[in-house]
Amino acid sequence: MNTLKNSTVRSFVAIILGIVLIKWPRLAPNMIIIIIGILFIIPGIATLISYWVRKSKNGIKLPSYILIESIGSILLGLCMVLIPEFFTKFFMYCLGFLLILGGITQIISLVNIHRNIQISLYYYITPVLILIAGIITVLNPFETQDAILIMFGICSIIYGIAELINYYKLRI
Repeated sequence: MNTLKNSTVRSFVAIILGIVLIKWPRLAPNMIIIIIGILFIIPGIATLISYWVRKSKNGIKLPSYILIESIGSILLGLCMVLIPEFFTKFFMYCLGFLLILGGITQIISLVNIHRNIQISLYYYITPVLILIAGIITVLNPFETQDAILIMFGICSIIYGIAELINYYKLRI
């Protein structure tokens, strides 16, 4: 029963996430950044309150790094909540650079392998496409953002449906 619940919940969450990403690709990244920001703010506030309560109850001086970390967490969270576009843009640039590095690394690996073993040019197609995708993402982060998120949404829906099908096929 627990496997059924985990598998179906995971499947439906993946399908719903996919639908949201396909329907609102511009809104989804900002909402994710805002949620992450809130997840920074809540523990920051809790730690700050705990710091002041313990200090006033026990009279013991707690390490100041706790205060600094909690204030930093709250400030970062507030920035993420108030200006999510900046963090979304930053994320897209990071994704682009990672794609570029991944493509270059794969091409270098293939060149090194090619020194010892004869390999087809077919193996270079994917790394070159990854490199091109990275360059396009860095040059046009917001134009590619929609395409990446829609693609991720489609993959998420396919994953959710496949997970449901696999569960119902394998449970017998």
